[in-house]
Amino acid sequence: MMNISIAGNSCQAEQWRTVDISITTTKEYRSPFEDVDVFGVFEGPDGQKLRLLAFWDGGGTWVLRFAPTAVGTWICTVGSTDEGNADFAGTVTVECVPYQGNLPMYQHGFLRVSADRDYLEYADGTPFFWLGDTHWTFVTEERFDESNCPRYESQFKACVDKRVEQRFTVYQCNFRDGKQDGYFGRNVNLMQETDHGFVPNVKEFQENVDKKMKYLADQGLLIAVGYAWGYDMPIGGVERYKRMAKYTAARYGAYPVVWTLAGELPGYMGDLGENVRLWNEVAKECRRWNAYGNLQSAHLACDRPFPKIYEDEDWFDFAMSQAGHGDFDMAQSMYSEFKEMYAGHPVLESEGNYEGAASNEYNSRPITDAMMRRLAYLIMQSGGCGYTYGSLGVWELQWEKGVGGIGWGDMAWWDGLNLPGADQLTIFRDFYESVGWSRLKPLPKEKAETKSFFMEASNRSMIYFTGDAAMCTIVGYMSETSMRSFVLRELTADAYRIWEMDPVTGERTVKEERLCPVDGVIEYQSGELFGNKSDRLVVIEAVDG
Repeated sequence: MMNISIAGNSCQAEQWRTVDISITTTKEYRSPFEDVDVFGVFEGPDGQKLRLLAFWDGGGTWVLRFAPTAVGTWICTVGSTDEGNADFAGTVTVECVPYQGNLPMYQHGFLRVSADRDYLEYADGTPFFWLGDTHWTFVTEERFDESNCPRYESQFKACVDKRVEQRFTVYQCNFRDGKQDGYFGRNVNLMQETDHGFVPNVKEFQENVDKKMKYLADQGLLIAVGYAWGYDMPIGGVERYKRMAKYTAARYGAYPVVWTLAGELPGYMGDLGENVRLWNEVAKECRRWNAYGNLQSAHLACDRPFPKIYEDEDWFDFAMSQAGHGDFDMAQSMYSEFKEMYAGHPVLESEGNYEGAASNEYNSRPITDAMMRRLAYLIMQSGGCGYTYGSLGVWELQWEKGVGGIGWGDMAWWDGLNLPGADQLTIFRDFYESVGWSRLKPLPKEKAETKSFFMEASNRSMIYFTGDAAMCTIVGYMSETSMRSFVLRELTADAYRIWEMDPVTGERTVKEERLCPVDGVIEYQSGELFGNKSDRLVVIEAVDG
């Protein structure tokens, strides 16, 4: 990222990477953020046009943050709603050159919804695999310039760098503005109430939020961020968050972001209908100023069935379920019903089974990597497009063991950072990308089902199947208790190979080199019917010849 002034006349930027254009004025405004909008209209080489809002950065300074979407010459014409202020008038030329790095986010461009509306993809049509890590307190608690673990110089950078190394693609977070309870750390007011309305706390953005958001963008992560928790609306009301939506769209909209509105909507108490209505106003305000078309969603509550809200709103692009933190009620029907509720929207799991935390089941057993892993594969085998991880000590920062936390467990952040489940999710992503996951859809029982000799298979012992349209690649997820025998029908190839993968180690074992269907049917029995020690992936793929 580079910084020029409006008087600088011209600059260069890589495609999809930001350049900051500073605009200054000597005119004083009673409330700069309230009294004037400054904007830039960018016209690109092939007729593209973007109208970006500048963000007020304190004093007499406004900044246009621009990420060119196409290679070539862009002309920016600066203007404002105060037509009498000549300081807010002029032109800047931005010469966009091809991106030279190796980060997929900038090689392929920002996200959009796929044509079949089943998954997310980059601007050039490359499928985007959502693998997220949760950091609800990244503003309020995480520390950019400090670490209490000798292995790391920065707690914040250590957490980000570790997940990038593990091939995570999403950093899920929340600004936590104006929260009203003692959970999730201290109170930070990013929007301040004044005699002239709500104005941004520019110092807090500059000294805290900016460097974290920039670091995430520089690592090529998608930043999935909400404004507050859903039940925080009474603090300042809807106008506070509409103002925040406008301001953050200007300040961070040129980064790779998706806006997730608020946490745990519609909430669990009070007038839920009114809560949904008010946050809907905020989402519409975000879309109004969302010049890059950053995707929008809402982080849902963990009711059963999952809440059905906003599915008919124009601004709502994809659905984020919240499975909660337990393993008893998790079955494919949970997600298949969710997909039916949100037909026409990609669905993903945004919060479920934080590893190491105590579950919210009646026995509060610790959540293991196996519990977490089962949920991750379940959402993908149910037609989802991604999973969001969380680990004790990190999702809500715990600076050291015995200090902080909300009663779900006790673990220092550096220990939570290195729990085994995150490495298993690297295997999870690698596996699905190796089998062309975006082509695979859940298979009905007419095409694939578990074969049971003695009893009707339960939800927890079934194999969950996906396959491509031609039935040339079929993937099954087998839980620890599944019977590992199945029947496949309507197969189209002359021969198939069957192999299994251990999702803990990634080890792959070929079970059958060549298995020929009879009238399009394969009946397969692995010989491992009961007492399995681990879950498995089974892949049935067509072979040539």
